[in-house]
Amino acid sequence: MATRTTGWLVGLTLIAGAASANAVADGTLFGLYNPLGLYVGAAVGRSTVNQTQFDDYGDYFHHIDGQPLGWNAVIGVRPIPFLGAEAEYIDFGDKRLGAGAPYLVNGYTQQFLGGDSHDRAAAVFAVGYLPLPIPWVEPFAKLGWGQIWEHDNSSGIYNNVFVNGAPVGQASVSQSTHPSGAAYGGGLQFHFSQLAVRAQFERISGSRSFGGWNNPELLSVGLNWTF
Repeated sequence: MATRTTGWLVGLTLIAGAASANAVADGTLFGLYNPLGLYVGAAVGRSTVNQTQFDDYGDYFHHIDGQPLGWNAVIGVRPIPFLGAEAEYIDFGDKRLGAGAPYLVNGYTQQFLGGDSHDRAAAVFAVGYLPLPIPWVEPFAKLGWGQIWEHDNSSGIYNNVFVNGAPVGQASVSQSTHPSGAAYGGGLQFHFSQLAVRAQFERISGSRSFGGWNNPELLSVGLNWTF
């Protein structure tokens, strides 16, 4: 079994080496499979909002439901084979917030009744590409900066809050903030002439907002087209 496995590995290595040598010889290493220039793309996948203000209070906030559908759109340029830049819009989707258990604050009842949270972001990245013996397969990593647009709607019972001497009771709250921070990610892309299929992970480390940290993530699969 060990001999057979070694044989397969040697065979695959020789095939990959031959393909790489042929690609270099006919120019496809930096042409057909990894075209340089301007490109556009889009992707869709599952996001994670990661708003820690909804994690820090136990059952007071019932955890955010599921992983919403997210998507992105990108425009990029690759002037040299190993380095490029991208500008990207990311929509992390809309997450529902479940109702939490009632609790007491200074002897008064308070309860979170539910709501929703929607994060969007704009980001710029420097993108580095790692060459492999198989020219149409490329790992890549990206690092940059992102600006998040966070909008939350929620309702609750706030008997511990008084207006003109009377408890507020049930009320709805809508709030927006714009945290920003480092953006990073990486993945793998497969080239077919000017078309590339890309699978990637992205995260924006937003600053503290409304009692917690906002660090949305997107795991996606998409297509890029180089002009």
